[in-house]
Amino acid sequence: MEDQRSQIIARTTKTNGDVTTWKLPEGAIARLGRGIIADLVFSPDGESLAIATTVGVWIYELATMKPITLLETERGLVSTISFSPNRQWIATSNWDGIIKVWETETQRCTAKIQGWHGGTSQLAFSPDSQYLAASGKGYGDVYVWNAETGMHVASFPVVGTPKKGERLPTSFPVCFSPDGQCIAYVSGRSTLAVRHIETKEHIAILKRSPRKQIQGLAFSPCGRFLAVGSQNTSTNRQNTELQVWDLDNETVEMIDSDYDGDKLIPAYSSDGTLRVADLYKDKAMLWEASRREKLNTFEYGRRAKKTFRFSSDGQQFAIATECEVRVWDTDMPSTVVSHLEHTRMVRTLFFIQGGKTLVSGYGGESGLVFWDVAQKRARQILSPSYGRCAISPSEEILATAVGENGETIEVLQVVSGKPIATLTKHQRYVTALAFSPTGEHLVSGDEDGNLFVWSVEPWRELQELIGHTNGITTAVFHPNGSHVITASRDHTTRVWDFESGERLASLPMEEASDISLYKGDQRQIRRIFNRLSQGYSHKSTLHSITFSPSGDIIAGGLHREIRLWDATTYETRMAIIPPDTCQRPNVVIFSPCGRYFVSGSWWQEGQEKVSIRLWEVSTGENIATFWSHPTDIQYLAFSSDGALLASGSFDGTILLWDMKPFIDA
Repeated sequence: MEDQRSQIIARTTKTNGDVTTWKLPEGAIARLGRGIIADLVFSPDGESLAIATTVGVWIYELATMKPITLLETERGLVSTISFSPNRQWIATSNWDGIIKVWETETQRCTAKIQGWHGGTSQLAFSPDSQYLAASGKGYGDVYVWNAETGMHVASFPVVGTPKKGERLPTSFPVCFSPDGQCIAYVSGRSTLAVRHIETKEHIAILKRSPRKQIQGLAFSPCGRFLAVGSQNTSTNRQNTELQVWDLDNETVEMIDSDYDGDKLIPAYSSDGTLRVADLYKDKAMLWEASRREKLNTFEYGRRAKKTFRFSSDGQQFAIATECEVRVWDTDMPSTVVSHLEHTRMVRTLFFIQGGKTLVSGYGGESGLVFWDVAQKRARQILSPSYGRCAISPSEEILATAVGENGETIEVLQVVSGKPIATLTKHQRYVTALAFSPTGEHLVSGDEDGNLFVWSVEPWRELQELIGHTNGITTAVFHPNGSHVITASRDHTTRVWDFESGERLASLPMEEASDISLYKGDQRQIRRIFNRLSQGYSHKSTLHSITFSPSGDIIAGGLHREIRLWDATTYETRMAIIPPDTCQRPNVVIFSPCGRYFVSGSWWQEGQEKVSIRLWEVSTGENIATFWSHPTDIQYLAFSSDGALLASGSFDGTILLWDMKPFIDA
């Protein structure tokens, strides 16, 4: 099996050491970032760590934390993962509820199972690797399949529904007995069950309080004891509790309620030592349960979403936020911390320095990343940041949202990262930032609909723009700096004289009554006009606005439509209805030459990838389509020469696309 693992390393790292080019969608030339972390698991030998992400499954060599391979990129969005004890299989489950079994050596999918539409709570292999068990994220059956073929073996019901006002449990753990003949699982609001897989016989039924949510199960090596970690949700103080059940007698051998975290995860080592991880909002504490001896403490951000896993022998523990991994080993008590280029959702994206550098904002611990485009690696990281940012035309200063709730604007020197001003007018999350073309003004908007204009030198509030009644989605200056346009969730757009605060005009957001203005999907166009003929009209939120380089056209993405307006009269020039596979083309940008524009889209049910489409401005024709990320496109950016397109996604990654074959810049 060690030879098998060496073959995997050779096939990936030695023949193609550039991780940014692994398993790319057709047409993409690089991937920056490795996706948002959702789950992780140790390999049985403890030498590798498999990490489930929005991109797929990354397998890292634990000693170096270098990637060995990447699999399950066809769909991505992997939420749950498990390694078989014989190292032959990896099981995955994604956001669509699809469970797959992968052959580790060949990376071939050997079984595909339709699981729960709500998602999988936990996957577990039997100790002999013969069976795969899974539970859903809700009350329903626990299933067992043949691990290699995916054939159904057994089902075990989970009975009960939450009472009114009672929270649905967040996890339904399952685990196999050491001999692989029995399975333990949450069987109802007030019971745990241990049942024989082949005969379905109840080995034990363990009564528990319905107010205690089970978060972890672990069999002792002898199979006689079952350790249960739970959280008491009946009080404001959500304390955790460890119970150890003697299955032979169906009695509680030990109860320890002195743990104070939000989650408690038990694990047995091969010699029978019981360890627990007590998880708080901002830290994790590892204990040897029998002696109440603290082994280690991990600290992390309070806002971070966390996933965690003991190794099968209880000797190692890993905890990950969406972006960072920490590993503890009994033989090496100090923690191993790795960022690994995992990031959160892309919130901002633009090129600077003539296309040599790409700036992306993510939020949280990911902050703002300056990517060296040629080297395809992070060159500079500024944090903390909520990801919303704007850079001045001189590219010397940068404004970004910071603070406890992203309500503060911090202005930084780009080169040094040092703050030069702090703007504190907003009370809630800043959702839009834009510098004027001269660099003399900054406009900021927030999720309450407040808009402010700031003078850059000196830094002071110049004007408040009053009119929007809901969150600001975008703000953009005309290329000549004469005015600014904003859009809001109140379904309106407004054109402002930003110095006087006067509203000059609005862009029409209702569906156009002139059928000649529409291009694209004829079936959808007929539906629109049938609706209009019956007196119905629809307004949707405009999520992005962009001016053509010459400033004569405004483009924006609506729910089912791309709209082009005349930038002088503000009348609708063209309305493009994309295909059904391109819903919510919210992000639209012009190419630097102005003859083309590109739109992104959001994921919809049944898709493996979402589309990025290249359109010709004069005709509204879709001249190229790229099937890109596994989920929503958040931002698009062109390099200054139009040769390179960057797409940023909800999956936390950026894809780079060579546009030279499609655009005559």
